[in-house]
Amino acid sequence: MEPLTVTVITVDDVIRAGACESGVACVVKRLGLRMAACVPVSQVLAVVNDDERIHVERAAFLCGDGYGDGYGDGDGYGEG
Repeated sequence: MEPLTVTVITVDDVIRAGACESGVACVVKRLGLRMAACVPVSQVLAVVNDDERIHVERAAFLCGDGYGDGYGDGDGYGEG
């Protein structure tokens, strides 16, 4: 299966990825946009700082972080 490629994100995408609403509003202001429906990921990455970048990467599925360790003991139960 091909990896998901996201080229645009929304404010809601970034908030669901863990960013606070006020932080997202600051980035939108930096972009100089009136609350656009969606913005190219590349345009957002160009204006965010290092602390904000992780939320954009998560929202755009560019971050490899995930949950679960993938191990089980064969009886239908496992960690993760």
